[in-house]
Amino acid sequence: MVNCKSSNCKIIWLFAAMMMIIACQPQQRTGSCRVYGSVSDSTMEGQRIVIEPLDMSKTSVKSDTVLVKDGKFETSLDSVMIYKVMPAEGTLYSVLQPVIIVAEPGNVWVKLGVDSHSGGTAQNDTLEQWKILTEAHSHVYNQLRAKASMASEKGDTVLAGNLQKEADSLHFKYSARTRRMADGVGKGVLYDFLSRFFR
Repeated sequence: MVNCKSSNCKIIWLFAAMMMIIACQPQQRTGSCRVYGSVSDSTMEGQRIVIEPLDMSKTSVKSDTVLVKDGKFETSLDSVMIYKVMPAEGTLYSVLQPVIIVAEPGNVWVKLGVDSHSGGTAQNDTLEQWKILTEAHSHVYNQLRAKASMASEKGDTVLAGNLQKEADSLHFKYSARTRRMADGVGKGVLYDFLSRFFR
C-alpha cells in the first residue's frame, strides 16, 4: 500500500478520483441540443410535457418539464443520450403518443399527436425512419402471429407453421434493416439503442 502523506501526493489522488467521476458521467454538451415541438391536441394548452432519459435507472440526469403555450413547447438538453418526450399526465397517452429523440448538437423538432414524429438531425432522422419501419413491421408481424395462432387452435398445423415461417422471415428482414440503420449512424447512443434489436 502506498503511504501518501505529502500534499502533492494527495492532490494527485484527488485529481485522479475527479477524473474517474467525470468519466462515469454522461457526455455533456451544454445547451447544444435545442428541442422545439408542437402539440396537436388543444386540451394540452397550459399542460406540461416531460422530457426524461429513456433509461432512468442508468443515469443521474433529471427529467425536464416544459409548458405548452400556443400549442408549442421548447427546451434545451445538455446530456447526449436518448430521451422520451411525453405528456406529464399518463392519461393523455391515448391522444398523444410518446416519442423518443436523441439529444445531439442541433435543432430537434417534435410533433406530438396520436401518431407522434420527430427529426431534424442525422440521428433523429434515422430514428424517425426506424419508428415508421417498426410500426409497419409490428402491424403485419402481429397479424401473421394472430392468424398462425388461430390456425393452430383449429388444428391446421400446416397453415399455422407456414404463417409462423412467414412471420419469422419478416422479422429477420426487419432485424437486418435495423442493423443497417445502426451501422449507418456509426458508434454512439443511437447505435447502442438499435443494437438491442439484433443481438
